[in-house]
Amino acid sequence: MSTEVNASAEDQDAKLPLKKRFKAWWEGYEIGAATPKVVQEDSEREPEVDDGPPTVKGWSISRQRSVVTLFGEGMNRCIPDDMKTKLTQPMGVDKTMSVSELGSGLGGFSRWTAETYETYVTGYEEDEELLKASLEMTKMAGLSRNINFSQCDFENFKPKERSANVAYASEVLFTVKNKPSIFSAIRQMLKPSGQFMMSDFMLDGGDTNSPEYLEWVNEEPKTPHLLGVQETRKLMTQCGFEVSIAEDITDVYKANVLRSFADYAKRTSNGEKSGHLHDWILKEGELWTRRVKLMEAGHLKVFRIYARVPVEIS
Repeated sequence: MSTEVNASAEDQDAKLPLKKRFKAWWEGYEIGAATPKVVQEDSEREPEVDDGPPTVKGWSISRQRSVVTLFGEGMNRCIPDDMKTKLTQPMGVDKTMSVSELGSGLGGFSRWTAETYETYVTGYEEDEELLKASLEMTKMAGLSRNINFSQCDFENFKPKERSANVAYASEVLFTVKNKPSIFSAIRQMLKPSGQFMMSDFMLDGGDTNSPEYLEWVNEEPKTPHLLGVQETRKLMTQCGFEVSIAEDITDVYKANVLRSFADYAKRTSNGEKSGHLHDWILKEGELWTRRVKLMEAGHLKVFRIYARVPVEIS
């Protein structure tokens, strides 16, 4: 009798929408176990582990939950679906290609790419906590066969050579100090005629000695090492890329960030409760406010750069 009841429960859990399956994982109970009849919202529950005061240093569970609340499933930074499309579609990604994402975070972008283009993705991530969470979320999404995550050090990045047709990175490489090394490694990772698309924080004539800029550098979770957009293009060319696009997307990027926080404010005003996560979200807001202010002052830009490996002539 008990076997029949357990089997029935498992069947019901298997039918749960993916959103509810993620919700179950966030709240700490397992699919297939006795699911509570009344489930509190994430935000209404006490944190399972005392993460201490809110901070943007490191990736505790509370910070992971706060950024997902802001930016969507599996996203630890602001990359809405239309921006994901702009970073991947121009490269003609399809199911025949091997794709690599640098800075996969919680895996949301990698999962979106794997599902959208029915392709295989390798996600490279530095942070161990983000990597663990992305593996679990990808398993629950049923995409473990399509996505492989690997921990790495972008200052000493050594992917397998000629392992990817296309690669992309979004707001990840600005903290890498050794830019020649990372661009050279990406170049070697790509197959002949391979393509690379990146969006990142860069300089474009801003005053790096201004108090606002220096404050931003000191307050960032990881120290920024920015280059000018023209210097970036030149460096990528020296590493063997043909760079054909360098587009200023600062205004669009800034609008997306502000929209995310405005949407959160609207949801809370309509009754959505965020509990202890509210303070974490406010701390996250301070981080993004500094970035937006620097963009508005003209000291910080966001550029989208497209490059490809030159066709080999035999």
